[in-house]
Amino acid sequence: MIASFFRQKSSRSPDEEARILRKLSPNECFQSAQHSLRIYIGCALSCRYVIPEALLALDTDSFKHAIETAFARAILQHPALTVGRIDDNTKTPLWVHLDRIDFNNHITWSEPSEHAENSLSDVLEWQVNSPYLNLERQPCWRVVILKSLGTKFMDVVFAWDHSAGDGKSGKILHDTFLVCLNTPESNSVTLKNRSFDVPVTPHTPPMDQLINLPISPGYIISELSREFLPGLSTKPHAATWAPIFAEPAKTRLSWMRVTKEAFPSVLDACRMHKTTLTALLNTLLMVSIATRLSEDKARAFSCGTPICFRQFQDGKSDIDCNKTIMNCYAYWPFIFEKGLIAKIRQQFSDAKANPDSDSNLEDAVWDVAKTIREGLLAKLRQGTKNDTVGLAKFIGDWPSYFKGLSKTREHAFEVSNLGAIQGELPVNSDGKGKWSIDSARFAQSSPSFGAALTLNVISTKGGELVISNAWQVGTVDDEFARGVSSDIEMWLNRLGNTGCFKFA
Repeated sequence: MIASFFRQKSSRSPDEEARILRKLSPNECFQSAQHSLRIYIGCALSCRYVIPEALLALDTDSFKHAIETAFARAILQHPALTVGRIDDNTKTPLWVHLDRIDFNNHITWSEPSEHAENSLSDVLEWQVNSPYLNLERQPCWRVVILKSLGTKFMDVVFAWDHSAGDGKSGKILHDTFLVCLNTPESNSVTLKNRSFDVPVTPHTPPMDQLINLPISPGYIISELSREFLPGLSTKPHAATWAPIFAEPAKTRLSWMRVTKEAFPSVLDACRMHKTTLTALLNTLLMVSIATRLSEDKARAFSCGTPICFRQFQDGKSDIDCNKTIMNCYAYWPFIFEKGLIAKIRQQFSDAKANPDSDSNLEDAVWDVAKTIREGLLAKLRQGTKNDTVGLAKFIGDWPSYFKGLSKTREHAFEVSNLGAIQGELPVNSDGKGKWSIDSARFAQSSPSFGAALTLNVISTKGGELVISNAWQVGTVDDEFARGVSSDIEMWLNRLGNTGCFKFA
């Protein structure tokens, strides 16, 4: 532990110092500062678990105990979910060991209303708006389990502060929980009054200790120049139509679904046009926003796409980043230039006037989606060299950094795609079914300084595609945001069902 390093700097007792595991990494400090300032709260990922027939006969208390025991076993496999945090409002917050975790502070059981989907939506929206408290005494995550009497499924909402892990971390936790549900014979955890002991284990190393993040002097100079050149207000792609306010605002969510019948055809169309779902979603967002905003409000757009960096792990470590809850991502920007936006607006107008010209816009959409995919591939080929995530170590005071940021928003939108959860029903050798996942939803806070609209994407193998759209109340008009959601849902389902977007 690094307690001896801090002994000279603090008045903590020896016991308090002995709990210190390590400093937060630069990227973790970036996230914790946003949480402390309420700029961004966190993520939430819900999965619908199909309950095996054998467990449906259990009484309520026995059922809850079995579920919570499995969840405790899952949590203990991920050190990032067993620790507390101190000095959160300073330049150097610290991860600390916790002796026990009490599920009374973390897991809530709820019986949804008659409209279960609405109840789930309400829970997810509450989670991405509610800060995490008492972090010095408890980990930064929460769970809500929605289970109605007589139903054969339960919805498990796992919510977490981004400083503990990125979006993929939520998938990793649900994957671990599913395995634990299907191996109930293990006696590795004993719950007493819904709490359990946390063994002393090494904390997960930060990304920069597992993945090389080289930065060249030329890149540093170019980024500094970009930072201190005239403000974003002079750039045509700045999202000036979505103002940044001094006080953080509430996140609102709307939901889109692509049916399980239509979704495979959407993926086939992406492959046929040599692109991906992420690239297509970015393109469709551009079309929707461009045709809903006038030219005087937005002549160009910038978007951002989180990219998982786990594939670049240094092979020397025993830790498998692909199975580890941590922050391990970078952010890739893309600009839709003025000429392209003007062309898209004109083609959309032409298609409305003459539906026969709709194919021109469709061709343009696929061309742009292919270009975005090629840009993403080029970024991945470049690897981790000269990425902004490598510059985080040069920021010594993240709270002050955020307070001094420009009040002009750069990105109009973001697409955060978690891919698919492998939730198909496995079968025992004796033919009895096990636990499985048949649907999922992903949401996150809308950041004060981030994209005006954030699309959060997830699917289940063989199931539907579910997308949430997050925005800040007052920053983006509710009717406008829901209109964008309606466009995306309509165009994707049309593509899957007919092979065409049919913009006209």
